[in-house]
Amino acid sequence: MLLALFYGFWIEPAWRLRVKRYRVEHPAWGARAPMRIVIISDLHAGAPYIPLSRVRRITRKANRLAPDLAVLLGDYSAAHGWTWGQTGKDDIIGALKEFRGTHGTYAVLGNHDWWQDFEAAKTRVPCEAQKALTRHGIPLLDNEAAKLAHEGGEVWLVGLGDQRPYDEGPDGEGFDDLEAAMREVTSEAPVILLAHEPDLFPNVPAQCILTLSGHTHGGQIRIGNRSPIIMAAENETYSYGRYEAEGRVLIISGGIGCSEYPVRINMPPEITVVTLCAPKNAPETTS
Repeated sequence: MLLALFYGFWIEPAWRLRVKRYRVEHPAWGARAPMRIVIISDLHAGAPYIPLSRVRRITRKANRLAPDLAVLLGDYSAAHGWTWGQTGKDDIIGALKEFRGTHGTYAVLGNHDWWQDFEAAKTRVPCEAQKALTRHGIPLLDNEAAKLAHEGGEVWLVGLGDQRPYDEGPDGEGFDDLEAAMREVTSEAPVILLAHEPDLFPNVPAQCILTLSGHTHGGQIRIGNRSPIIMAAENETYSYGRYEAEGRVLIISGGIGCSEYPVRINMPPEITVVTLCAPKNAPETTS
């Protein structure tokens, strides 16, 4: 029992790091070259589990995966009380600024970025994480779209504001506005959607062929295909991995850090890699 507790509360969350890979083949990708998307999600940095030295190591490992697109999915600072010292968001995001893809690095904010800066959330002014991203030159997509000139055809990247900025659960008021973000998409090229929480997946339009989310940490403790922690709420349907619906694909990263308690069992921290490409032997079409 003591060994199991030591593993769950120290070895897995503080020392393990895996690379989890997915391949998404979609006919709407057409003649475009495959795109390798490397994701760092839910870092929740803070000593002793994720000190700045570990953030830098994670960044170096992510870069060695040669991303075409580098993605940060929010929740940058520790979300549990088992930390010591102060690791500011500026230092954390500064350690992430070397994470770069061929098409650049793009970020969204997570719920804890607002919960930890609640005065900003109440008045909807930039929170500390948002200001740090700006200072370090990392584009934040806040209900906005960016057009990527990818080999073989353009691709749209859409990022949403956070869906749970007020700690009210999945049904509370959010800062997300998918309709406004999609109005910036001015062609029929495929869309990659960045959404910290995965709850909106059933409502994303067909043009959003791939949705990338974090938030759940894969449940932190995982038994088989279920988590007794995250999945305790019936309205949190999506917990980890790959989901498909009507030609759309959702990938949920297990992320790096923890919330509530610094424990992970059978859900080690991960850098997530998604390769988006056309199906083999598919006819070549462009949008």
